[in-house]
This record gives sequence, structure tokens and C-alpha cells, in this order.
Amino acid sequence: MEELGRAGVKAAADDLLGYDLCLYDLQPSTRSGLHGEFLHAPRLDNLASCHTGLTALLSGTDKREATVGVVLYDHEECGSRSAQGAASPFLRDLLERIVQGHSDGRADAFHRAIRRSFLVSADMAHAVHPNYSSMHEPRHQPQLGGGPVIKSNVNQSYATDGESWAHFAALCKEAGVTPQHFVTRTDLGCGSTIGPITAGQLGIRTVDVGNPMLSMHSIRELAAASDVARMVAVLTRFFA
Repeated sequence: MEELGRAGVKAAADDLLGYDLCLYDLQPSTRSGLHGEFLHAPRLDNLASCHTGLTALLSGTDKREATVGVVLYDHEECGSRSAQGAASPFLRDLLERIVQGHSDGRADAFHRAIRRSFLVSADMAHAVHPNYSSMHEPRHQPQLGGGPVIKSNVNQSYATDGESWAHFAALCKEAGVTPQHFVTRTDLGCGSTIGPITAGQLGIRTVDVGNPMLSMHSIRELAAASDVARMVAVLTRFFA
């Protein structure tokens, strides 16, 4: 039996030699709250950061003194170990080719460029849940609507260090945004991001940040609408 898919391709079941398909939520995203302050959507982690990064990149000036860009990887949630994931040579190869195309032929041009570079690893952050506040450190309880979160971990599950923390905090100050801070409770395990992967492979200064959210990794996730504009403002300053 032939079927016409949404892509407009006619095919019989026997014609399929392989596939790479996933099920996903078809419900449209929506807002709730007295003033529409909450966002309910699938895959906020991490399409929300993809959106803020691209918005900031495209809203900035075309006259920049440095090469800027946004890298959107596949397979972050399942370990990044793929030909196109963060653990692949994709970013290093790309940056090396950019430097080669604009350098004066110096053998150390790429390494010099890396030392002058800075990476914002923008994932999402765990906001404190009112029913489970004990799962957070008392002084590290990010609030929905409270602005971008700077994430730190002494075991390097996040790539933030004192220098990169200060750099992002300065960008927040320039944008008129007050950042929040997150440290995992000391007796609990900590999730990770692609920040340490990239920092470890390139030796590039990196900060791990993200907007706060609830129900992370659920089919339906929750975040604050006001945090979107705050992150866009900070990343716009970064790209400028």
C-alpha cells in the first residue's frame, strides 16, 4: 500500500531501507498566568536558548570587530558523541578553516584566536519548585522570571570559572539585567552541558548559563516569558 507523507513523497513500506524518526508532542505552545507570564511548551530545553541566541545574533549590528556565531548541535541530551554532536570535531574544524581564510599565514593564528575568544554555553537552568525547595541550596534558588542564571560546579560539570563568571556578569550589568546563580546541592549529582566538552577540546574560556525553568525534560516544560527578553538583551551585548 502506498502512502503520501506530509513531505509529499509517495512510498510503500517495502521501499524504506532505513529511518531516523522520533515521536514528539503536537500540542501547540501556550501561555498561562494572570498576565500570560508563563510559557508552556515542549523542548524549551533547549530550543529556548537556540531562539534567544539567534535573536540576539540577528538583532545586532553588522559592523563587528570579531567573528561571532551560534552553534546548534544535535544529540546533546544523549551524550553529544556523534559525527555532528558537541564531542565531534565539527567546531574545531570550522574555526580552523575560518582562521586560515583570514589569517596572514602565521602557524599559530588559530591558537592566538582561541585565546582571544569567549564561549557562552547557553542551556537552561533548574528553577526552584515551591513544593521541592529543599532540593536546592538555600542561597541558590533561581526564580522563574528572575533573569538569566550563571551555573557553577566545582567538579566541572559546568565550565564556569571566576573569570568567565565575571565576564558574563559584566555583560548583564551593561544590559541592565541582574543575573541569578545556581550551584547544585552538595550531596546531589549535577547534570552537565556541552560547555565542558567544548572548553576541554578547544581550551576556550567558557561560561555556563541558562534561563530558569520547571519540569525540565518533561513532554511539557514551563518557563517565564519575561526571561526571554532578558537573555536576548545580554547575548546582544555579548555579540556586540
